[in-house]
Amino acid sequence: MAESKFVILDGHGIIFRAYFAVREPLVVRKTGEVVTAVYGFANTLLSVLDELKPTHIAVAMDTPEPTFRHEADANYKANRPPPPEDLPPQIDRCRDLIGAFNIPIFEAPGYEADDVLAALADQAAEQDVETWIATLDSDLIQLVRPGVNVFMYRPYQRDTVRYDSAEKVRDRYGIDPIQIIDFKGLKGDTSDNIPGVPGIGEKTAIKLLNEYRTVEEIYERLDEVKPARAQKALRENREQALHSKRMATIAHDVPVQLDLDAAQVQDYDRGAVLQLFQALEFRSLIDRLPETVGGAAAVLSAEGREPAVETHYEVVRTAAALRGWVDRARRAPLLAVDLETSGVDTMTCEIAGYALAVAPGEAAYVPVKHADDGEPLLSSEEAKELLRPVLEDAQIPKALHNAKFDLKVLAGHGVTLRGLRHDTMIAAYLLGEQSIGLKTLALERLGVTMTAIEELIGTGKSQISMTEVPAGQAGPYAAADADMTLRLAAVYAEEFEKEPQLFELYGNVELPLVEVLAAMERRGVTLEPSALEHLSATLDTEVGATEARIHQQVGREFNVSSPKQLSEVLFEELKLPKSRKTTQGYSTDARSLERLTNVHPVVEQVLQYRELTKLKSTYVNTLPALINQRTGRIHTDYNQTVAATGRLSSENPNLQNIPVRTEMGREIRAAFVAHDGDDVLFLGADYSQIELRVLAHLSGDPVLIEAFQNDEDIHAATASGVYGVGQAEVEPEMRRVAKMMNFGVIYGLTAHGLSQRSGMERQDAQAFIDAYFGRFARVQEWIEEVKESVRERAYGETLLGRRRRIPEIRSSNFQVRSAAERVAVNMPVQGTAADVMKLAMLRIFAALRERELAARMILQVHDELIFELPEREVADVAAILQEIMPRAIEMVVPLKIEMKRGPNWRDMEPLQSATVAEEQ
Repeated sequence: MAESKFVILDGHGIIFRAYFAVREPLVVRKTGEVVTAVYGFANTLLSVLDELKPTHIAVAMDTPEPTFRHEADANYKANRPPPPEDLPPQIDRCRDLIGAFNIPIFEAPGYEADDVLAALADQAAEQDVETWIATLDSDLIQLVRPGVNVFMYRPYQRDTVRYDSAEKVRDRYGIDPIQIIDFKGLKGDTSDNIPGVPGIGEKTAIKLLNEYRTVEEIYERLDEVKPARAQKALRENREQALHSKRMATIAHDVPVQLDLDAAQVQDYDRGAVLQLFQALEFRSLIDRLPETVGGAAAVLSAEGREPAVETHYEVVRTAAALRGWVDRARRAPLLAVDLETSGVDTMTCEIAGYALAVAPGEAAYVPVKHADDGEPLLSSEEAKELLRPVLEDAQIPKALHNAKFDLKVLAGHGVTLRGLRHDTMIAAYLLGEQSIGLKTLALERLGVTMTAIEELIGTGKSQISMTEVPAGQAGPYAAADADMTLRLAAVYAEEFEKEPQLFELYGNVELPLVEVLAAMERRGVTLEPSALEHLSATLDTEVGATEARIHQQVGREFNVSSPKQLSEVLFEELKLPKSRKTTQGYSTDARSLERLTNVHPVVEQVLQYRELTKLKSTYVNTLPALINQRTGRIHTDYNQTVAATGRLSSENPNLQNIPVRTEMGREIRAAFVAHDGDDVLFLGADYSQIELRVLAHLSGDPVLIEAFQNDEDIHAATASGVYGVGQAEVEPEMRRVAKMMNFGVIYGLTAHGLSQRSGMERQDAQAFIDAYFGRFARVQEWIEEVKESVRERAYGETLLGRRRRIPEIRSSNFQVRSAAERVAVNMPVQGTAADVMKLAMLRIFAALRERELAARMILQVHDELIFELPEREVADVAAILQEIMPRAIEMVVPLKIEMKRGPNWRDMEPLQSATVAEEQ
């Protein structure tokens, strides 16, 4: 059986280490069940199947009974705390997963999985079977020998190491595989509570074993051992060393019998595993499942799925054939449209072809730019003009997936898509799907495995454009995209019928917003590169000066950008309070360093250095390259389906994260200029404290409501009430802390967090929080009501019915549950604020179009909108904003906006109220 390859998985070892290695974010099902360890185990199993390609596979597991090691030493593993509450159920889930893969489990009462592994490896080797042990535990390296190898998955490093020879082990550990037991006999193993010899560390242990081979030989020649302190330690701990070695030695004489026939991989039932992955919500792992050898089909037949649909896909190459499809499109109850393009940049890409679906399984692809496959293609212009009447007809209802992309591409080619009734990507997002990619949704909701785009265009450096793919190959792929979009639209329409408020949000807010965002993105904003060139030189000087100050404070030069070197300097040389441990030493992330700003002045300089270098690399050096050569403007992309709260996010580039409170951030904003003819400027409108106003409305707190209705300085009013002084006596520091608390309450700010941010003692912070909730008692009641409501429903909700699933709030894990409670409180506040902004954008867009104004909405940044307009329209547009934005949604407290105008994004001055009323 020399051609066979047998893989044994260290079941419990993988499960435990996966659980503790993948702590954040935890993997949680919609029901609230934590499945982090199950996910880690499944991930490792799939890696093993893909990389080792075994012919036979088995899993070794622990049993609940004490082992012979526990009987020999009551202290063995006694230092380990009881497993977390949510871990034992995950072990059961892993057993279900192993069963679904039809992999046999081997276990023996009184023995650990390590011992079972060793016995199985011995029996496989006797049958001349190449054996691999898949594990996350370095203890098992002692088993490496000819025919027995270890496949080590390292979750922290996210890589694998193959120990297939003694040389590989020596290269890594400096000793032979079998000497691992002697090494632990000398050094000990804190994870298993094996003591070893006090005073013998890793380097000394390796040196001794290279000289004397075993613990026993060391004691036979103890008088030769140097240095003297090591000899003394060994002499005083002889029995402990020998006992530690025995405890670290894996047993081979275990009562298990290997059945290779039962371990054959071809018994794997892909359909059963797919269904289990569906239940566990492991969508990202589905594409990694290996194909079955003589097993079930890839298409699921699970209960509740769409029945199989016979497909008829046509590649349209003549005008007559396309006219036939145009007629069918006009009569279709719903038409699905999908474009294939030469790239993903909507401002520059070409249309490779148009896909249409008129009924489930009935779709066509009209190629216009593809590699020659020996058959004719319609010209781009002819196909576009034949399709234009359908695409531009608002009375023909259409479904697309990621419609904004297609809208922008078509607009760039002179076609205005109308009649959008469904965007299946947005529908999936609103209905709480974890993955919103078309192909994943087709598999999840329809049971259809689609062709991956990489099968057509390849990956990496060898990747080609869709226009280089022959039309005959691209046709079925593109037609399937439109077909699946059409079918998914029907599935989601049924689900929306059960959720009328969510459907109203979908139809009245999110779908119309697609057109608004597409127009904003195509419009773009002008960037002045020369301003950034000057700023780049200034930043170079600032970065160099900051780096010099860091080196001076530390006393030597080092690479400040290196997490490893920085960790050594801060925590080993300067002895600062240690953060969490990482592979690079102790963590130097922003969160860890911000806690140390008051401990040593160098920390503030490091944070400043990072801020400057980030601005330089992310914006100053990058933005000029993103200027579109045709328009001369930057065209960001706004995401509707990323933030769980409903807020828009920006990418390519991210214009929402340019700092506004730092001088360098303001300098970057100055490079964004109003530029579309003479007398053009920016007009900005910013919602004032919108989240706090939403909180007042949602909570119904009378004190908070009164403060807003009286148009008081809310932070001064809060400080006045909490500190017990008149508003005139409120000092800046009092107001600062009150502001911190006002915004922090939405994010679950604790006494510990407030003390760290404000610098006050923890007990003072707690006293402040108590006084705060004493004044705003209804806010505290509302927070508890929200938590309880979310616990019952497993989702949070905004005023407009937007939902965020928060199943983690039911978790038995305290940390997971606490984090979920903070999300539960924040979601209705931040989500409602996002809904308000979207409603305002829709109504403003419509008003500008209705009045045929030249003003254009060009940027949305958190609570602010930026418009580019001629100066003559300032009063009119300001009046529109003042009319629409405060009334976007009815609340018990007034919404308030502040407006500014200026030649660039930085130099914007407050707009006087007289300007608004000037032409009214």
